[in-house]
Amino acid sequence: MAQLVQLIGVQHNPILIRRFQQAEKFPGAPEALRAFGQMREALEEARPDVILVVGNDHLNQWFMDNMPAFLVGKAPIAAGPFPHEREQFGLEPYEVPVEVGVAKRLIEGGYWAGVDFAYSDEFTLDHAFVVPLSLIHPRADVPIVPIFSNVMAPPMPPAQRFYEVGQAMRRVIEDMPGDARVAVVASGHLSVEIGGPRFMVEAPDPEFDAEMIDHIGHGHVDALLGLLTPERMTRAGNLTAAAMNFALLVGLAGGQPATRADYVLLSTSTTPFLSWDLHKARP
Repeated sequence: MAQLVQLIGVQHNPILIRRFQQAEKFPGAPEALRAFGQMREALEEARPDVILVVGNDHLNQWFMDNMPAFLVGKAPIAAGPFPHEREQFGLEPYEVPVEVGVAKRLIEGGYWAGVDFAYSDEFTLDHAFVVPLSLIHPRADVPIVPIFSNVMAPPMPPAQRFYEVGQAMRRVIEDMPGDARVAVVASGHLSVEIGGPRFMVEAPDPEFDAEMIDHIGHGHVDALLGLLTPERMTRAGNLTAAAMNFALLVGLAGGQPATRADYVLLSTSTTPFLSWDLHKARP
């Protein structure tokens, strides 16, 4: 059966790329850049054969009138970002092969594990994928499977569903034939506000951020899901719902405490760093 070897959670703020190019000018940026480097090293050490990448589209290709809850991309090549993201944020083009066989097995296995994944052969990776991949998988030499979640268009799946989908994905991975080493990278946010009165504040809701990191670090699943309610996330910031992608990671981890759970304060947002070094627990 396939092995789940590494789980990683980071944020995908597109402003990070230009900030990191002049890291010495921005408080916290050198520390965050080092932490991304440590996440890259953790991923490389796990030696994955395929990387499942969980992120969300920012209303670039799926909209309020047609938004899948969870969608698997199964085209042979994944590429991005969108032209306006390259122009606005200075993001470089990113292209990586897709492990189509694993994508199809995830879709088919999902039916038996209780998840009806949508799927598409036509998609573009927006900054939720390009930012983390360019920072922790810059060589693009390991194929991926992109998984898009809905954290943008109400009604969104509840945090409990994200956790359950993570659990289901783990069952599907462990039932796959062969000995493939599978890593999962998920991008999201802690508290964040875009375009609102707390825009570009380093921590719109420090209490929310600290609680979430503590729950993930200690494996407090019920407390984490209780924190990620629509009302509480909205109070934390108008786009904080992307934090639910990390609940999916917790489901993949079986609820066990993270190997690493911390964050760095930047002028743009709180930047989390989460990892579960599952390959180190194996004999």
